Amino acid sequence: MIIRDIRLRNFRNYEKLSISPSEGLNVIAGQNAQGKTNLLESLIYISLTRSHRISNEKKLIREGEEFAAVSCTIETDGMKKDLRAVIHPQGKTLSVQGNPVTRSSDFIGILNVVLFAPDDLYVFNDQPRERRRILNQEITKISQKYLYALNRYQNVLKERNILLKTERPDSRFLDTYDEEMAQCEETIISSRREFISFISDRMKTVYRKLSGSDLDAALKYQCCIKEEECTFENILEMHRSCREKDLEHRMTSAGIHREDLQFELNGSNVIFTASQGQKRMVMLAFKLSLADYIEHKTGKKPVLLLDDVLSELDMIRQKKLIQMISTGYQCLITVTEIPSFIRKEDMTIFMIHDGRIELTGGTE
Repeated sequence: MIIRDIRLRNFRNYEKLSISPSEGLNVIAGQNAQGKTNLLESLIYISLTRSHRISNEKKLIREGEEFAAVSCTIETDGMKKDLRAVIHPQGKTLSVQGNPVTRSSDFIGILNVVLFAPDDLYVFNDQPRERRRILNQEITKISQKYLYALNRYQNVLKERNILLKTERPDSRFLDTYDEEMAQCEETIISSRREFISFISDRMKTVYRKLSGSDLDAALKYQCCIKEEECTFENILEMHRSCREKDLEHRMTSAGIHREDLQFELNGSNVIFTASQGQKRMVMLAFKLSLADYIEHKTGKKPVLLLDDVLSELDMIRQKKLIQMISTGYQCLITVTEIPSFIRKEDMTIFMIHDGRIELTGGTE
């Protein structure tokens, strides 16, 4: 998958922008607060139909303007697609090849990107819901079945919790909700197990290659039910056995909405045992493994976005990371200063200042 061009209008600090990144390494260089991260954010938005930085998407509209537009042309297997998202006071309008797309689920993942950012490390200490959000985000980009099951589960969970808060919840409705939730959960848990198994296996190799150590990085799934018991009947029984507790607390106490992920290094939670440098390597290994997973499931390499990541690494690990991502991937990297060693790489350089970008090196 290759991004052939990126076009912005009234997005963040960009009044108007049009660039054509090369197929390989693209370096976006400039001082802080010039719009480097905003450019990467626009690609996240066109991939997920939402920002990774803020929940109120109206704040993406340039101050004083009525709308923001993000467009790009991607090429896959020799076929080009034009994607466009327009953000306005009423919401957003999506289109593919100029044709309106009414459901975000039909738009998500057409452009597949993997973002590396310094803030990624917060996920280790954050609430479980943030780790579940990452899990859901990555699987929904490649699985419509998972997306449908997840949306349905969340709707049923909301209705069930509303019912539990009434004075006398109808047990027949609770039975129906339990069955619907169990059906969705069987699909969701299966997809989560497959995802985590693949990522965890791949992380071991990637971490060792990046860090130069013989430690094992892994991702562990803290599921709501044992793997050998993961059937519709057993999941349904789990909810029924929690019925009395749920009625007492007026809340659904068990289910996939309570699950968590744990990042480990040599079998220990990275929160308690890993240094800051080791945590950074674990997260980079996770993201590179994620890129492999996307290619494994779709047959297409995602576009890699690195937001000021090199500044957080020493020279040896900078070189290793660039070597790993510059083979077969299209990459957009933001930097304040271009490291001397990557000046020797075959790359395209864009200089950015106050929302204006100029091609200064390489070829379009």
